[in-house]
Amino acid sequence: MATTEEYVTSKQIQTRLKRSAGQLDGVLRMMDEGRPCDDVLVQLSAVKSSIDKAMKLVIARNINNCVDNMTSADVQNLEHSLDLLLKTK
Repeated sequence: MATTEEYVTSKQIQTRLKRSAGQLDGVLRMMDEGRPCDDVLVQLSAVKSSIDKAMKLVIARNINNCVDNMTSADVQNLEHSLDLLLKTK
C-alpha cells in the first residue's frame, strides 16, 4: 500500500479534479440530450464520489505536511479515519 506522501501530489489531485470536471460536463450533456433522471443521478453520484476522494487527498496532504515522522501504521490509520469521515458526509 502506498503511503500518503507517495500518492498525495498536486498533480494527482489536479488530475482527479479534471476528471470530475469532465464527468460534470458529461452530466450537462446528458441533460441537454434529455436523458432519463435515473441516468443523470447515477452520473451525479459518480461526480460527488470523485470530489469526495479529491477532498480526502487534499486533507491527507495537508495533514502529512503538518505532521512529521509518521509511521506507515499512522498513515494507514489516518487514511482509514479520512475514509470514515467522508462516508459520514
